[in-house]
Amino acid sequence: MKRPAIITVMGHVDHGKTTLLDALRETNEAERESGGITQHVGASQIEYKGSKITFIDTPGHEAFTQMRARGGKIADIVILVVAADDGVKPQTKEAISHAKAANLPIIVAINKIDVPGANPQRVKGELTKEGIIPEDMGGDTICVEVSAKTKQNIDKLLEAISTVAEFIESKESRDTPLKGYVLESKHDSKKGYIANIILTSGKLKVGEEILIGKRHIAKIRAITKYPGVQVKEIEAGDPAEILGLKEIVEPGEIFEKYAGQKIEEEKKKPKQAEATKGDLNIILRADTQGTLEAIEASLRKLKYEDKTVNIVLSGVGDVKESDVLLAKASSAIILAFKVKVPPIVLDRAKQNKIIVREYSVIYELLEEIEGALEGLLEMEEEKIKGRAIIKKLFPLPSGDIVAGVEVLYGKLKVGDKVSIREEEDSKTEVFKTRIKKLKHGKEDVERIDTDKEGGVLLKNGFEKLQEGYIIEVL
Repeated sequence: MKRPAIITVMGHVDHGKTTLLDALRETNEAERESGGITQHVGASQIEYKGSKITFIDTPGHEAFTQMRARGGKIADIVILVVAADDGVKPQTKEAISHAKAANLPIIVAINKIDVPGANPQRVKGELTKEGIIPEDMGGDTICVEVSAKTKQNIDKLLEAISTVAEFIESKESRDTPLKGYVLESKHDSKKGYIANIILTSGKLKVGEEILIGKRHIAKIRAITKYPGVQVKEIEAGDPAEILGLKEIVEPGEIFEKYAGQKIEEEKKKPKQAEATKGDLNIILRADTQGTLEAIEASLRKLKYEDKTVNIVLSGVGDVKESDVLLAKASSAIILAFKVKVPPIVLDRAKQNKIIVREYSVIYELLEEIEGALEGLLEMEEEKIKGRAIIKKLFPLPSGDIVAGVEVLYGKLKVGDKVSIREEEDSKTEVFKTRIKKLKHGKEDVERIDTDKEGGVLLKNGFEKLQEGYIIEVL
């Protein structure tokens, strides 16, 4: 039997995602949220014209993509919520990119049509610039003008969801082997470890053992089905809360029936999604809108045989952790033009084997990407063995300067060759040298590891150091 369609709701902050869900499921979750902003991942289910529909309410497209990067396809349809009085915003554009990367059908809910300044036609015009062409403008995207607050046209939105769901083919059903996803998990002082899940295939019963993420075995002690009813079993498409875990697990982890499978080590990592054949998938960040548009236009002209550049996401401003998640999910590389790549973001990229390139000259960026398309240049991760940030400088009576540092990635060792870079432009190298001494407290040490602090004495160039500079081990 075909399982219920699973819907995720995405869009810009304050455009009414949770309020729209309230209208769809006739609950009042929005008023219980801290500050009116969704802080958790949950799921709910309604019945419409005899068929069930399951909704995933995420705290943002980053979490959605993190789930997809770990486990694959969780949702069947994306509802993109855009406020009629505010239009397409940066997070709207990012949500569109994440939905497209997941290759999911999009239904646009143009919300807040009841407020002063609402202009649905302007919103539709802005959507076309992002490749979302409404049906009444010659495209194939269903756009429904709604008011979540007054519930105007909510029935039309449900009808649209039902129509799109009918055309979705899924190999998952209530009759296929047990499979599902963890939406979130937590620890309760009375109940123990709890997981909010969504079952996408088969049936799950109390007393059954499941394997979560190939690393955690849980025996189901209790199942609470939305909206808070204890049951003995659930079917494909059902959201629920389960008891029986031995520890907290990550959002997006897949679970299946435990049948004696070997538990894998934590080092086992999910594979990257495969890129579109022939395309070089790119996430682009630049310092200004004009520069961004110029680079985009130039990149789209690049082609070699069947290879082209596919811009998964572009935007103005620093590279963010969500960019790394999207790059992982879509097998993309990240290009940063005259913007910061914060150390924490760069470290996350390295952990996930995501290539990040920084540029300050457009032709250098274009030459490298053209070379990558032609196969003349193999784009690889920078082989940096360690990275630290200078927190404070301590002048010595000898004239030397000790840099008090925190190691952000890898390790620092005595004798390492290092590059000193400015924080505000990590592509700008101040000088190269070697580490002469390392200290932890008052003790001389041979190395300082990740997340540890210590003192670094360089062989030369120390007079050029400034607080906030980055030390990279080459």
